[in-house]
Amino acid sequence: MRRALLALLLLLLARPDGSVPAAGAEARGRPVWPVPPAPEPWRARREEPPLSIDLTFHLLRHLLLLARAQSQRARADANRRILDAVGR
Repeated sequence: MRRALLALLLLLLARPDGSVPAAGAEARGRPVWPVPPAPEPWRARREEPPLSIDLTFHLLRHLLLLARAQSQRARADANRRILDAVGR
């Protein structure tokens, strides 16, 4: 396991020409890992305003959820009435 991790580390540190950077004085001044670029300032996901169709689909999804819950309640009530009539 240690050898595999060491091999992976050496592969990550390898330069494009195949050489591995030394840990001597020349490497101490610069980071071994590449520095990621600075993040862009936050901006909205979309520059344009949301479409009205987005709201329409959101409301449709919500109404379908409510209808499903109402259907399940009605089905549970009907099942309860049947079980009460049969006598469980």
